[in-house]
Amino acid sequence: MALETAPQSSGIEWKWVIAGAIAGMIIVGASYFIVAPTFQSAEIQALVMMVGFALTGVIVGYFSPGVTIREAGIGGALVMLLMLAVLYATGTNESLLQSQVINFLMLLLGAGFSLVGGWAGEKLQAASGPHTDEDKAEDVFHWKWVLIGIVIGFALNVLFVFLSAPVFNLSQNVAIVAFLVSFIVTGFIVGFKSPGVTLKEPAVAGIFTVIIDWFFLEFGITLHISAEDLISGLALGFLFALLGAWLGEKYQESRASGAAA
Repeated sequence: MALETAPQSSGIEWKWVIAGAIAGMIIVGASYFIVAPTFQSAEIQALVMMVGFALTGVIVGYFSPGVTIREAGIGGALVMLLMLAVLYATGTNESLLQSQVINFLMLLLGAGFSLVGGWAGEKLQAASGPHTDEDKAEDVFHWKWVLIGIVIGFALNVLFVFLSAPVFNLSQNVAIVAFLVSFIVTGFIVGFKSPGVTLKEPAVAGIFTVIIDWFFLEFGITLHISAEDLISGLALGFLFALLGAWLGEKYQESRASGAAA
C-alpha cells in the first residue's frame, strides 16, 4: 500500500514550525517534568519526551492546512534544542546530558519522532477528504491505518501510563487502567477517522504496540516480562483497541446519519 502524501509546497510554513515548537514545549516539557521526579531512569524520561514529540507532530500534521510534515520535524528539533538548553541551565538531569553524542542523538530522535507524528497527523487530516473505493473497501486490509494506530497508540500508551503514575502514587491498578484506556482511545480515533469499516486494523495495531512496549521494557530498562504477562498484554491490546474501533465506527455512523437527516 502506498504511503505517499500530497506534494508539499516549496516553502516552509514557518508559522506551523513556531506553532509546533510552542505545542511541543508544552507537551514535551510538561511530560518530562511530571515524570522525572518519579522515574529516575534516563531511558524512561527520554521515551516520554520522544512520544511527546510524536504527539506534537500528530497535532501539527492534523490541524495545519496542506502537508506540513517537515514543519513538524523542524519544530521538533527546535523543541529538543530548547529542552537540552533548559536541562543544561538547570543541571537537573546529568544522566541525559552525558555526552555531546547523546545530545545529538536525542536531537535526531526528537526531529524523527516529530516527522513520524506529522505523517500520521496528515493521514488523519486526509481521511476527512474524498475517498476511493479501495479506501472504503471492507475486504481490503489497510496497513496505513495499522501504522497510524501504532504511532498514536504507542504515544498514548506511554503518556497515559507514565503520566498517571506520579499523580496516583505509582498505583498498579491505575497504570493498568491507563494502559487499557490508551488502546480504547487509539481504536476510537482510527475507527472514527478512517473511511469504511476498519475494525481489524486498530486491533492489529494494538498487538504491535504491546510488542514495542515489551521491547522497551525488556531491553531498554531491562525489566523482564514473563511470557504469561506478555500474552495477556497482547490479548488485551487487541481486544481493547478493537472495542475502541467499534465505538469509533458507531460514532462515525451516527455522525453520518445526522448529516444525512
